[in-house]
Amino acid sequence: MKRLLFVLATLAMVSCSHQEGWTLVWTEDFNGPKIDENVWTRVEKGGSDWNDMMSLREDLAFIEDGQLVLLGKVNDGSSSDTTAFVTGGVRSKGKKSFMPLAKFEIKAKFNSVDGFWPALWLMPDYDMPKDVYAEIDIMEHLNSDTFAYQTLHSRYSLDVSRENPKNFGTGPIVKDDWNIYAAEVYRDSICMYTNGQKTLTYPRVEGKEKQFPWPDYPFYFILSNQLGGKWVGDVKNPDQLPSELRIDWIKVYQWK
Repeated sequence: MKRLLFVLATLAMVSCSHQEGWTLVWTEDFNGPKIDENVWTRVEKGGSDWNDMMSLREDLAFIEDGQLVLLGKVNDGSSSDTTAFVTGGVRSKGKKSFMPLAKFEIKAKFNSVDGFWPALWLMPDYDMPKDVYAEIDIMEHLNSDTFAYQTLHSRYSLDVSRENPKNFGTGPIVKDDWNIYAAEVYRDSICMYTNGQKTLTYPRVEGKEKQFPWPDYPFYFILSNQLGGKWVGDVKNPDQLPSELRIDWIKVYQWK
């Protein structure tokens, strides 16, 4: 009984209500004429589900009306890409990263397409040991869902448990319109929000090895448009393309 009360008391202290302690330290508003190469690099094709359709084509990642636009299209054969579809993505690895304690906030919108998997996420800008993993998925959306996923990945959540404690939440979105996604990284917890509604409180649990690595690493942004994959499924109707992910702004806050 004493142990149960201790656990409940510990979780109660993880309130995610420290709103007065944040100081804005960086804003990306995409108001320039083109993608700022001092901050962003286009994502090359890779071997994972999230980047196996990536292309460096400039018509897939560009600035328009003060927004970053990332598209997914049927491959028309106009480049050396050999995949059925081509998609755009950018990342700030090696150029712009932030050390927790931090709050990451992104305003974005995307259309609904079967097989479309837009994602806004963070990875450590650091060569981690092979037995350590730390990923923050601020937003992932599948097909025509009326909600978005917000998820934390670590070696513990991948190899031991996704439920103890639960490592993901979902929040309702305004489909095909602007929504705001946020993650707050503290020493004792990470809290996720969709349009100001908390979707997840993930606490540090003492005694669980590799369960809470995030405060130990600087994180960079990945903004990705992906078509197809094991999770999202196939592109069933290419006539729905292009898929479009737009980012209006990104804000990063640090704890005072």
